[in-house]
Amino acid sequence: MEFLTKEIDPNQYERLEEVVQYSQEALELCASLGDYQTSLTKFKNRKDIFERAVQGLKQLLPISFYAFYAVDGSTSDIELEHCDRPEWESMIEETVDHLIEKGMVALAFREKRTLTSRSRDGKYNLLLHALATTSKTYGIFICFLEKKPFEQYIVDKITTIIIKSTCYALENFELYQLIDQKNEELIDKNAQLSKSEIIYRNTFENTGNPTLVVDSQGEIVYSNTEFLQFSGYTRKQLIGRKKISDFIIQDPQFSFPRLLSSAKRDPRGKPTEYTFENQANQRKTVFLKISALGLDDQYIISLTDVTTLKEVEKKLHFQAFHDPLTNLPNRLLLQGRLAQAIKKKKRHQNFNYAVIFIDLDRFKTINDTLGHHYGDQLLIQAAQKISKSIREMDTLARFGGDEFVILLDDIQGSQDCERVSKRILEEFQTPMELDNNEIFMTMSMGILISTEQQIEQTDVIRLADMSMYEAKKKGRNKIIYFHEIEDKDIERKLLLENHLQKGIQNGEFFVQYQPLINLDTNQLYGVETLVRWQHPELGIIPPNSFIPIAEETGLIIPLGQKIFELAFSDYAQWMSRFSRLDKLYLSINLSVKQLLENDFVENIRKMAAKARLPLENVNLEITESIFIDDSGQALQTINDLKGLGISISIDDFGTGYSSLKYLNQFSIDLVKIDKLLVKNINSDQTNFNIVTSMLELCSKLDIKVVAEGIEDFQQLARLKTMRCHLGQGFYFAPPQNKKRIEELYLRSA
Repeated sequence: MEFLTKEIDPNQYERLEEVVQYSQEALELCASLGDYQTSLTKFKNRKDIFERAVQGLKQLLPISFYAFYAVDGSTSDIELEHCDRPEWESMIEETVDHLIEKGMVALAFREKRTLTSRSRDGKYNLLLHALATTSKTYGIFICFLEKKPFEQYIVDKITTIIIKSTCYALENFELYQLIDQKNEELIDKNAQLSKSEIIYRNTFENTGNPTLVVDSQGEIVYSNTEFLQFSGYTRKQLIGRKKISDFIIQDPQFSFPRLLSSAKRDPRGKPTEYTFENQANQRKTVFLKISALGLDDQYIISLTDVTTLKEVEKKLHFQAFHDPLTNLPNRLLLQGRLAQAIKKKKRHQNFNYAVIFIDLDRFKTINDTLGHHYGDQLLIQAAQKISKSIREMDTLARFGGDEFVILLDDIQGSQDCERVSKRILEEFQTPMELDNNEIFMTMSMGILISTEQQIEQTDVIRLADMSMYEAKKKGRNKIIYFHEIEDKDIERKLLLENHLQKGIQNGEFFVQYQPLINLDTNQLYGVETLVRWQHPELGIIPPNSFIPIAEETGLIIPLGQKIFELAFSDYAQWMSRFSRLDKLYLSINLSVKQLLENDFVENIRKMAAKARLPLENVNLEITESIFIDDSGQALQTINDLKGLGISISIDDFGTGYSSLKYLNQFSIDLVKIDKLLVKNINSDQTNFNIVTSMLELCSKLDIKVVAEGIEDFQQLARLKTMRCHLGQGFYFAPPQNKKRIEELYLRSA
């Protein structure tokens, strides 16, 4: 269940925002078709209509060029009528011939929808659509795209709408020409045509949209067939008996006189969105456009059904701000609501909020034991239990993995937090049911209350998270308030955190190297890379002060990248200077978070290739905590690293949680005995026995052993008698800069 342990990729969120924006533009384009249908008199020929259709499509599609083919009425063949790039005419003809051979043209005529294909040379994406109404087929439209459309589903729907509207425009255009011709023939016979004939011929039956003629009070004077089908009424039931307001619901502000007044002020204004209810009580979302008919104070109302597109938009919006597994708000929605709470706190001192950061205890162990499917079900049930414990006005969000965050809105103080946390704990006293398995879960909570101090949005969740980690450190299944943490520790931690990212960017970090010695030959075996921070104001900051902060904040990823780059560069330079260096190892400590990065192995390969460093010389040190955090993914990553020739060692072996089975399961090459065991090896029989057992075990498994923290000759002598392979410590040398290591290489060469 890898995706549960990760924060949401910002790129995914940006893409979702683009899709929502794209859908909105598509809706507005659909709405503009009302203008398109009611302004046909401005067209002088069929070419104008074609170009008007393409103008609409170019708002959505990266069109390189296009062409319209007309149907020959006598032969039923198609002939090129118009293309915007005459120089490409021969290529267009070849493409169409190819589409005819594939049967795509016949399919387009038969199904009358947008089809997609590729040009014969594969250079262009093609969109193909028949030019046809219910009564006549005019030809076919083809456009050439240099790249694939942004969202093919929406593009297909909108292209179909625009092309069908274009076909009705062609039909209306011919109707206008016919009317003009008839008017000229009849002008001497009949000076006036009846009002109903003008309406019928000029407006309704071929618009493609549900359309009405209403009077100044909104009463229906005439309806086209599309509106009859859309509303479910007959003309007899509508004309003189219904008003447009009878169909618009859930909008008490709707007033036809107000709508009419607004349309008169801005004839080109955007269509207005309303909910339309038909005779069967079915509701649809429509864009309503009104314009003057120019006849006896009457008006045309054109409706565009955008129900499907609005549903798509709504679904995309939900997906952008909710977790797909639990359907809870995600961190983006939480951060938005938190920002509003902080603003309200600044305006109203009596308003308070709280953030509760929750982490399920030992979830990953359960997830690995029972499987990811059960882990998902456990998270869903946990979300349901927590949801029962909060008010409707509060927000529960899944923050990532097994982490949840609650925003308590408008509280009095800590007593409200205590009530909520108590209800949550009571809910979790009941076990979860997973296919006849009863699972009892505990959790660690960190709570930050706005009354404690004025805190900016960027720090609120982080400080609640910090409080939760304190609860973890104190044994799990606990609740820690932020004010219960030592102020001095927090202040220094915050200071270092604020400077850490800037320090990485400014190149304040450097590396030193501590030698690893072959205890049998007393020769240099390799070096361990150690990171140091030279702060411009605080001086040298020890690793145990900033490494945990880097782990918590995720900055260990860019920091680790920097360490690899520096060490690979130094080692590559040494290899070019010292001929025997190819037998020496470069050892680098590895964070659990680095190991669980998806692209970690590929990044290592690229950095080594850039430095021209053989990875067979590289040893990566992991800690025993990886066995608890995510052994499944870790095993895969370690196998991939070993596939590159990298060796793997376990740091501080014998002091943590590891099972001996991992030595074989992870194909460990080397273990490092913790310095606490080495320190008392001569005075503490238990330590001696532990180290002896570890050496015997590793010997049987053909695993090398490094004793850390060797500080005097007595320790060294004892380890040699125990046949320990390698040693490291201040007795040989403390961590050295690059120049001192080069001197050691020279002596070792």
